[in-house]
Amino acid sequence: MTNPKKAAAIFLALTSLAAASGSPAKNGGLECLSTVLWSKAYDVTIEGNIAYAAFLNGLVIIDVTVKSAPAEISRLYLGGGFDIEKQGTLAFIAAGKKGLKIVDVSNPKSPVLRGEAATSGIAKALAVRGGTVFVAGGESGLLVFDVSNPAAPRLVASLETGGEAEGITLDEDTALVAAGEAGILTVDVRNPASPKRLGALDTKGTARQTAISGRAAYVANGAAGLAVLDIGDPASPKLTAAVPTSSYANSVAARESVLAVGTLYDGGYQIFDISKPGSPVSLNIGKYTMYNEAWGVALGDGLAYIVDYFAGIHIIDISNPKNLRFVGRFATPSSIVAAAVQGKSLYAIGELSGLQAFDISDPSRPRNIGASGISRGVQGLDVQGGYAYVTDRWGLHLRDITNLPDMPIVKSVEVPGVPRAVVVRGGFAFVTSDHSGVHVVDISNPREAKLAGSLEMPGFAYGLALDGNRAYICNSDTGFHVLDIADPTKPKMIGHFRTPGEPKAAACRGNLVLVADGPDGLLVLDVGDPQHIKAAGKAAFEGYADGVAVDGDIAYVSDETTGIRVFDMSNPAAPKPLDVFRTPGEPSTVRLAGGLLILPDAFSLFILRPGKS
Repeated sequence: MTNPKKAAAIFLALTSLAAASGSPAKNGGLECLSTVLWSKAYDVTIEGNIAYAAFLNGLVIIDVTVKSAPAEISRLYLGGGFDIEKQGTLAFIAAGKKGLKIVDVSNPKSPVLRGEAATSGIAKALAVRGGTVFVAGGESGLLVFDVSNPAAPRLVASLETGGEAEGITLDEDTALVAAGEAGILTVDVRNPASPKRLGALDTKGTARQTAISGRAAYVANGAAGLAVLDIGDPASPKLTAAVPTSSYANSVAARESVLAVGTLYDGGYQIFDISKPGSPVSLNIGKYTMYNEAWGVALGDGLAYIVDYFAGIHIIDISNPKNLRFVGRFATPSSIVAAAVQGKSLYAIGELSGLQAFDISDPSRPRNIGASGISRGVQGLDVQGGYAYVTDRWGLHLRDITNLPDMPIVKSVEVPGVPRAVVVRGGFAFVTSDHSGVHVVDISNPREAKLAGSLEMPGFAYGLALDGNRAYICNSDTGFHVLDIADPTKPKMIGHFRTPGEPKAAACRGNLVLVADGPDGLLVLDVGDPQHIKAAGKAAFEGYADGVAVDGDIAYVSDETTGIRVFDMSNPAAPKPLDVFRTPGEPSTVRLAGGLLILPDAFSLFILRPGKS
């Protein structure tokens, strides 16, 4: 995963996204009812007053008639989305590990998946010509699909590109492939079923994306900036200029005499004059949010559409390049870290999205009913009665949720260390805190909440579960701990077990505790005698166990690298893998509530329904 540097400013509260449209996806005994709060926008294409955007989760269609207030029309969950191109009534999407997706968008309010095809590599970008789609397939190189029958796309050819195929642009009968550190490859595609390598050029950088204007090709060349090529003779491309950019050049778009380069690592975007194709002149550098991670860029009439990795799609007036003007934004959250359910209401927190509330009376169509201001450094969330309890790096914050859509902070309690997990029970909120241990806050009168007890503990205290008079703590440095909380104001350590991995979360099942043990998978501990805790079973898997929930004989383990893993726990000594539900993001905590499985996967929030395998 790309992990761009974060800046430290705050921008306006975000508009959350609506539920996924289309039929629910089924996978491994779990039914995906809906997903909300999508982030990780990668690409956009504009047609008239409609924008078609590729998100990590799939397709979002946006009405941009009013540039100052872009409005979502619909969305379709596809499980992936890196690049998008529209031809006629079809949208073609390079969907990463999910391959090629073809969506009928003749009715923008109701997009329908028409066809799909697996790719041997990660589908990172594509270009469409008639009944053919050319896919930049990462380490698999160039892949060519016959899509004359959109319902059944067919692989007809492939070609090694020397490096990972990251981007592709068509120039009549020539395909220009951005092949990462291998530079640029030109390919003769007059006969799509038999593509032929024409020429290549090492751009002395990392070729990410390309744009073509006349006989000039412009390459977003990573840390090396912008590379300009003469492709008048496709068999012998020539480097004519290498131009520094504001930061890591990741995307590029050209229109008439204007070139826009999107950059990462707080670089924003850069506008160039290319009236002299071989000698681009930098006109301005624009920044628009606290992150400025311009993963993609598109140009319209006097407008630039900047696709930010974390913060959505930004519309910039570039008619006067020396005086760039922000016009509007289709905003998204940057990450979703925790969720909680109370009755028919779902609450979620994340960077930039703050606290969001949804009515899930119909979980297939969650309806946003509340939003707080921006939150930074958020970590944990629980809900009880009329309050949401949110931890961030500064402490525990109590938000009044009785008068939605507003959810104001009514009390903040400073907690030592760096607060992380929070679990509320009765008149107390239990909070784990990195480099500090466990703290108990008296919330019997929420508006007068105060710190009531503590137990010091070194290391990073991630997971927290309560069961009767016990609290179970998962500490990545010191292992698994059992606390006596019969008197919540005086928690006492009564047991400890050093797990082989990095314990992140725990779930209780009688005298057994299931531990998400990081790289060591699922661990089952017998805590009947807390002074002599014993390993009772385990299920190792390739990945990283970050969260766990249990319902009877079924356990659900969130794997950062995959999604949700489902286990049969009828024999705790040997948990049996049942199913895997794959998500495109990085799942963390997982909760069971009201017959639903709630899964934040960092870049969206999934509402799943357990079913029979």
